[in-house]
Amino acid sequence: MLTTRKRYLETGVKNWLTALPFVLPGLILVAVFVIYPMFFTIWISLSDYQIVQGNINFIGLRNYITIFTEASSRFWYAYRNNFLYAFVTTPCIIFGGMVFAYLINNLRKGKMLFKLGFYLPVITSWVIVSLVFTYMFNNSNRGLINYILVDFLGLRKEYVPWLLREWSGNAAIWIMGIWKNIGWSMLIYLAALQGIPSELYEAAGLDGAGSLKKFLHITMPSLRPTTYYVLINMIIGSFNVFIQVMMLTGGKPNGRTSVLQYLLYDRAFNQFAFGEASAIGLITAATILLLTVFLNRVFRLDTVEKGE
Repeated sequence: MLTTRKRYLETGVKNWLTALPFVLPGLILVAVFVIYPMFFTIWISLSDYQIVQGNINFIGLRNYITIFTEASSRFWYAYRNNFLYAFVTTPCIIFGGMVFAYLINNLRKGKMLFKLGFYLPVITSWVIVSLVFTYMFNNSNRGLINYILVDFLGLRKEYVPWLLREWSGNAAIWIMGIWKNIGWSMLIYLAALQGIPSELYEAAGLDGAGSLKKFLHITMPSLRPTTYYVLINMIIGSFNVFIQVMMLTGGKPNGRTSVLQYLLYDRAFNQFAFGEASAIGLITAATILLLTVFLNRVFRLDTVEKGE
């Protein structure tokens, strides 16, 4: 018995030593670029780190207290705006992508043309898209929307400062996010539709089901795993919003259109408050983690209840 156990142990050690040269480079990279920065960020968030002097003095949870209790409430506006961005854009991207994918999949001609048209915004740089939307929502007569409303249609007498108001500024950011990402969602759903057996649609057709019933009772349930994948990606993406806020509104007015990533950038590179910036980054990461775990649990519990 001992001889057999010793033989297994020797074999395991030998296999481990054989695999170590292949695994070690990856472990080193993970340690250097993931584990070390993560723990260093946690340490900085608990200190008053000064990048010029290089001093790191432990101050406990003071950075977190400052963020949560600051008089301007910029953190809470940014936190709220990230959730609003997720709640507004994610359903539109998921449902819109699903519907467009279903319609394109049923086309007999022109599929490639529509695919290219929808996917073009996805591969376009956020900077370029932001410049286009800045032109559209420009606060003066140079803005396309103001020109149409005031000069062309005469529906308004004055130009609207879209990007200087809280809700119209946020709406511009949401619209841009939907427009840019819906093509990605459409392509993912289009690929998933190829895996649905055509026999299901044929059987439903024999039972007298129309296109709407086929979509509701066959397509949508079959796309459930894909929907979960798109949902998780959109939620994570909602908390990484940065370029569009910086270029469209700059957080104006008074941080009412700011988001967590823009607030982090402002604290780190404008105010050089790296401790507070690190705290904001960790709060963002914790929020994404909690939302992901929650959504995973909801989808899994729903699957168990249905007996799938």
